[in-house]
Amino acid sequence: MDWNQVVKMIVYLIGTIAVIDLVAIFLESIHSIAKLRGDNNRWIRVIFYGVVGGLFGIYATISGYTMQSGVVVTIRDVGAMMAGFMGGPIGGLIAGVIAGTHRLLVGLPDVTVGTSIPCAIATILIGLLSGLLSKPIRKTKHQALWAMLSGAGFEVMHLLIAFGYLCIIEPVSDAWSTISKLTIYLILSNAIAYGVLIYVQNYIRKLRKNEAHTKQIESELNVAYNIQDSMLPKIFPDFPGRKEFSIFASMEPAKEVGGDFYDFFFVDDDHFAFLIADVSGKGVPAALFMVIAKTLIKSCVQSKDSLALAMTKANIKLLEGNEQHMFVTCWIGVLEISTNKLTYVNCGHNPPLICSNNEPFVYLRKYSGLVLAGSDKTVYKQYEMQLNNDDRIFLYTDGITEAMNINKEQYGEDRLIKLVNDMDKKLHPNDAINLIGDDVKKFINGIEHSDDMTMLALKINNCEHPLLVEAKTENFEKVASYMEEKLNKSNVPTEVVNKMDIVLDELFSNVVKYSGSNDLEFVVNTDGATIEMELKYKGTLFDITKSEEPDINAPIKDRKIGGLGLLIVRKICDTVIYKADGEYNVVTVTKKYK
Repeated sequence: MDWNQVVKMIVYLIGTIAVIDLVAIFLESIHSIAKLRGDNNRWIRVIFYGVVGGLFGIYATISGYTMQSGVVVTIRDVGAMMAGFMGGPIGGLIAGVIAGTHRLLVGLPDVTVGTSIPCAIATILIGLLSGLLSKPIRKTKHQALWAMLSGAGFEVMHLLIAFGYLCIIEPVSDAWSTISKLTIYLILSNAIAYGVLIYVQNYIRKLRKNEAHTKQIESELNVAYNIQDSMLPKIFPDFPGRKEFSIFASMEPAKEVGGDFYDFFFVDDDHFAFLIADVSGKGVPAALFMVIAKTLIKSCVQSKDSLALAMTKANIKLLEGNEQHMFVTCWIGVLEISTNKLTYVNCGHNPPLICSNNEPFVYLRKYSGLVLAGSDKTVYKQYEMQLNNDDRIFLYTDGITEAMNINKEQYGEDRLIKLVNDMDKKLHPNDAINLIGDDVKKFINGIEHSDDMTMLALKINNCEHPLLVEAKTENFEKVASYMEEKLNKSNVPTEVVNKMDIVLDELFSNVVKYSGSNDLEFVVNTDGATIEMELKYKGTLFDITKSEEPDINAPIKDRKIGGLGLLIVRKICDTVIYKADGEYNVVTVTKKYK
């Protein structure tokens, strides 16, 4: 064998093989063509691959390689083999007929001379046989290898048909001389080309399956994220209508969705629950278990049992039907608004940070029991502590402290507590959480975090509880003294206090004379620059901001009675706001003094 000749032939035919493979890749990449594999499209698929295989065969005949002896080596049969493999016996037969007919036309005007007839017959038979062998080859582990071996066998058959035909029209020695010149070349070229073609098709198909699987995973992760996101409360920046505390929370999901969540809700008018939790596992299962855990915890806590008993019951319920053996770490606190007493339970979660009495933040490391859904023997213990104005508490999941940089270093508890103690204690929880999140991202410096980063911050505001009095004229002095004491303690200028006395006098008189309410709730607060005063009372619902202003320029005889007092209120105050809260009238006024 002339190996130089073999190498030249293979190098030349690589171009033909490459063109066929590129077309095969293109066809495998088109979604609408991939759909032809469905049972409903069987005959369309058969005809399609038969025609394409026949066109492959024609192209291969045209681009054949001429040996030094003058014999032409082609990979025409590969088109018929491919059509048989993809379209079955009928598809292979169609391709064989198309390519074989073209081979006969190439032999014109005298097709009886040479190998035109036997080559055409062989191509047709090869298409049919490759279709018959397609199912057995598909079932093998190494399809490309078996395709190569079958391709070699088909070419041996092709050569035997050609040799037999030549023996009929010319001496056997001449026939053998012709066949022997291309035997090895024809077998090698077609076997290699068929094996490569099947390998490429299978590889592209595998890529399509991986792409579909990836899209499915991405879709599931999007579902999991949407589940998480839709279940988390977003009534920020603070809880509407409540000034006793400020709260903010955030969750930044990792690429691989986990089961972090936070929640906050009122158990009743005087008890506010807030929590953070982390479900074991990732993806859709964790997101679904998060929904269950969040719902059960809230339901149990709102049952009015003690917090410890509520979490014990939640633990039992989470164990029911938990065949995946998932669990939840959770820290939950219930704040009694009227006293600022905090009751909390820690179910195996990261210790929160707390700042009390303007002292530095410290970790609250008291644990109440195992993780939720960890053991049906767990009985949780609750702890209590007294919070004061301006106290802060910061909750987080391990996605914060275990965030890792390129050097495999974790962010850690020490770095976290140093950061919160260095930050301005007057920061709103929203700003504090953003600052911490930015610092963690700066630490990991672009490294993709593998766990959700969830945080919740709560601050007890310097907010007085309402003064409740009967709506009677004789109680005005009590309310006025209460207001003056609060404003004087906050160093509000005397002239401003006097003006607020006038405002209070007018608003209080309106409640007593016109509302019909028996009681009045009064609150006054200042943040060092603005006074906010609120009156809340029942009776007839009436929006004082919509009352008609008197025309002070009209002649006295034409002026309507009333309205001057409210006009004075509007002139003194920066804002006058009215809202109806159920059966209550709520009037809020503000006055800036700095």
